Amino acid sequence: MPKIKRKARSISSAISTQSLLQRVQKEIQPNQSYLSLVLGLLIVIVAGILVFNFFKGSEPSLGPSQNTVSEVTPDVKPENLPGKYTVKEGDTLFSIAEKYYNDGYQYPKIAETNKLANSEIINTGQVLEIPKLETTAQKAETTVAPSQDLGTGGATNLTIWGEKITGDSYTVVEGDWLSTIAGRSYGDIMAYTKIAEANKITNPDIIEPGQVLKIPR
Repeated sequence: MPKIKRKARSISSAISTQSLLQRVQKEIQPNQSYLSLVLGLLIVIVAGILVFNFFKGSEPSLGPSQNTVSEVTPDVKPENLPGKYTVKEGDTLFSIAEKYYNDGYQYPKIAETNKLANSEIINTGQVLEIPKLETTAQKAETTVAPSQDLGTGGATNLTIWGEKITGDSYTVVEGDWLSTIAGRSYGDIMAYTKIAEANKITNPDIIEPGQVLKIPR
């Protein structure tokens, strides 16, 4: 009988120990999950910091020329031509020519210098070259008689716009404008409308080299 009792106690003790281990395991498992979560978050944070520092350190540094804002070219003064002018809002070639030459009808000179296909289109911020005229142009309202001496040493075959046109036709060359052709033909650049009408030109700003124009008299 004593042997049976000792065996029963051993079995009971083993069962109690097993139950205790199961309880301890149940209590430890939630704690392990929590610790694993915290550890995982720490690893992610540390990795993020390392990656951020790596890319921040690899960014190229800007040199002195990249850090400075490019200087804006100041507009040339009328008395210091030739020079550059930055187009402002509301500007037209006519108003710019008026500003620099006191004659808006000299705008073809600016258009020609800047190789503008359409003199009616300029953009705010666009930088234009403003050429210097050899002779200051007269106001648009002023007309010059064809036979008048224009300060060319007595030569009556020259005008302030170039050689006088005396024929009934004229072949356009590079750099010509209807206004200057009118000035050379009639001594009045405003008479370009007469040439445009005679040649059925709808846009007086567009004439082509080699084009033959009728010069009505």
